[in-house]
Amino acid sequence: MDKSVRESNLGNEGQILSDEKNAGERRASAVPQIPIYNQVELTSELDLSIGAILKGTAAKPLTLFEKKAALINAELDKFGMGRYQYCIWFLCGFGYFLDLAWAQGVGLIASAVYQEMGVPDSKTGTIWSCANAGLAVGAFSWGILVDIIGRKWAFNLTCLITSIFGLLLAAPKYNYGAICAIYFLACIGLGGNIPIDATIALEFLPQSRRNLVSLLSMWQPVGVVVASGVAYGTAAKWRCGAKLPSCHAVADGEACCTVSSNMGWRYEVIVLGLMTLACFFLRYFVFTFHESPKFLLSRGREAEAIEVLHKIAKFNRASPPTITLDLFQALDDTASQTSGPKSAAELNKNILKEFLFSFRHLKGLFASRLQIFIFVLLAIAYMGDYWSFNLAGSFLPIILLRNNVDSGTGTVTDTYRQYIYIYTPGIIGAVLALISVQLPLVGRKWSLVFSAICQGLAMAMYTQVYTTAGYVGLNALEYIMQTYFNAVLYASAPELFDTTYRGSASGMLSCLGRISGIVAPIAGQSYLGAKSAGILWLGAGGIWLAAFVMVFLPVEMRNRQMF
Repeated sequence: MDKSVRESNLGNEGQILSDEKNAGERRASAVPQIPIYNQVELTSELDLSIGAILKGTAAKPLTLFEKKAALINAELDKFGMGRYQYCIWFLCGFGYFLDLAWAQGVGLIASAVYQEMGVPDSKTGTIWSCANAGLAVGAFSWGILVDIIGRKWAFNLTCLITSIFGLLLAAPKYNYGAICAIYFLACIGLGGNIPIDATIALEFLPQSRRNLVSLLSMWQPVGVVVASGVAYGTAAKWRCGAKLPSCHAVADGEACCTVSSNMGWRYEVIVLGLMTLACFFLRYFVFTFHESPKFLLSRGREAEAIEVLHKIAKFNRASPPTITLDLFQALDDTASQTSGPKSAAELNKNILKEFLFSFRHLKGLFASRLQIFIFVLLAIAYMGDYWSFNLAGSFLPIILLRNNVDSGTGTVTDTYRQYIYIYTPGIIGAVLALISVQLPLVGRKWSLVFSAICQGLAMAMYTQVYTTAGYVGLNALEYIMQTYFNAVLYASAPELFDTTYRGSASGMLSCLGRISGIVAPIAGQSYLGAKSAGILWLGAGGIWLAAFVMVFLPVEMRNRQMF
């Protein structure tokens, strides 16, 4: 409106309000029709019928934020898989890589640490419980923080923290408690990787390529194989004899496992720490990471969100986006016709109390029965999954090592080489996930159910073999199915939550899983000395529980838009 016209109307507030109302109506009529991939999302009420749950078609109405996010989705879809998206995918993949590289790396050096420091079987699970406690704290803390401080800082700080304490892990001598404490601190950083990286990848990839988030799990077996290779070249090479006792347990002068003869495991954690530091360097100094447009939108920073889209378009050498603030305003005007505008006093109050209400975004997680139902099912699935793979990762390598050494069928070096045979096929699991999540009648839901059942069967069958070939073969099958399940779970869980609280929900789920992982090694270690099959049945039971609850997952995201 022209300034002179506005001044002439200062005494006529009614006319001004009428003019602005008409302008709002014109903007609202200008809102483009946004294509929604599955029209059930436009329903006016919740649908939680048994039929909808089993078919995965349960639905809820779109919120104002989701309508705005759909505009951003449309722009990202126009960009396609450009240079920026590929860089994001690879850098997020490094986070997945580090997650299991550290878990595998420490798992493979554990027996050397136990031997050097005289750790009895009854305390072998302590380091894993500490690790999972750190991962739980990290997953919860970073999951909440990523929705408050943004994706950018969380994306970088997790790697920095992990690298610092990972390098310090090589320092302690004859102090198992210090090892556990330092690994706990390293895991606080490590715990944020998967929930943060999956969230970031989902928010930058085009809707039609979201299945590539499942392929991120390919980096996990790559991390396992690399860690196994590093262990083969370090921990297996510079290690004291497998039969030597700890120097804590013998008199002075007797042969024992000394620090100088057992340096291999320290070399390994130094290599892993340097890899993690290199990942931080790439993320922070080499690549320019822009804050997620959807996160900025969720914080009311709409102009910044549009600015980021322009920067991505420039990096991709693509046409600039057509989205404008007027389109967002038109949606606001449409919504205000039913809810009414907020007064200036209310807006100022919100600004002044922004920090105090930083956690208000969490209420969206419990805004509807459908969202609560999804969260509960996923929580059970995460807990069953982490329970199972923690038992497998913590104890299957020890079972194989003891079989080789005690039976005389192999050496420590042979065992480390066999670990590479076991974990390399895990890449197949990620490829299976990439394909199956896009198959009609299968999608995310039934991929989860099928892979979980097969993983449990592999662990159950492990109880019936007593040869090295049997152990290696079934362990490889278990790991393929584990990677398959995790690839689908880590990619599909964040899809089921809005950007506003996606990181928090993913972090909470991961935290619950990690808590389950704290208990699992303690439960498993009681069976280790007796060489019982109880460890394997515990693992199979956990993943079968996850398979059962996933049957009732009420929403299939294969053809749905993510906000």
